[in-house]
Amino acid sequence: MPDESDDPTTADFDRPSAARIHDWLLDGALNTPKDREAARAAITALPGLRELIRHHRAFLHRAVHHMINAGIGQFLDLGAGLPTMAPTHVAAHAHRPDIPVIYVENNPATVAHSRLILEHTPQVAVVHADLRYPDRIWRDERTRPLLDTARPTGVLMIDILDTLTDDPGRIIDHHLDHLAPGSALAITHLTTTDTTAHPQPSTGTTPTVEPADTLTGGRIARSAELVNAWLSRLTPAEPGTVPPWQWRPDTDTPAPITDASAVCAVAFLP
Repeated sequence: MPDESDDPTTADFDRPSAARIHDWLLDGALNTPKDREAARAAITALPGLRELIRHHRAFLHRAVHHMINAGIGQFLDLGAGLPTMAPTHVAAHAHRPDIPVIYVENNPATVAHSRLILEHTPQVAVVHADLRYPDRIWRDERTRPLLDTARPTGVLMIDILDTLTDDPGRIIDHHLDHLAPGSALAITHLTTTDTTAHPQPSTGTTPTVEPADTLTGGRIARSAELVNAWLSRLTPAEPGTVPPWQWRPDTDTPAPITDASAVCAVAFLP
């Protein structure tokens, strides 16, 4: 029986899609009036959201470049959405076109659309899976030919963890169990912490934190202290857990004007 994610007719254009909304926020063209309407409503509720999303994408590029320079030669992008507007494989292939990239997406319509976009792109595949279940991702017939479990992998969780009601720390731990030493993780997360100051480094212990705040679109903001605790098995790259616009910036970019703040980090598995 064919995978429904191979059928582009599964797309529902009468309702907004998170992946297409994200595409519009990045100035993409793969979106509908319904998507744009929903995106504008989100921006009304959270002014500066568009700039925040763009900072996440710029951080992704810098994180991929940093990982490649550290010797990582394959990537797993979890909760990837649509591969548009200079996504992970574009950033990686700017260094070497033979770097394998696996995109993981749970929405069947987004998977079908992504596979059409990437149909003639070598060393890139789209896996229809839930990022909460890494066993299924690594066993997938599209993953196994491209990613070598014995080699370090760069894992990206960009603009996705704050959409989960599950414990992101548990999910991260499950993924780390599948990775070879020398692998790296890049994450972003909306936070309840004031990002005008640098969050403190992780102590490796579970912190006592304020309750998470549920934001527009069902996103959950958590404290930077808690985000740090998720990385306790890893060695953070400088400058640690900071707002995306402060992580090794290419230029002096001001923070977005928004009621939502965010932190990011890149960390390596010893």
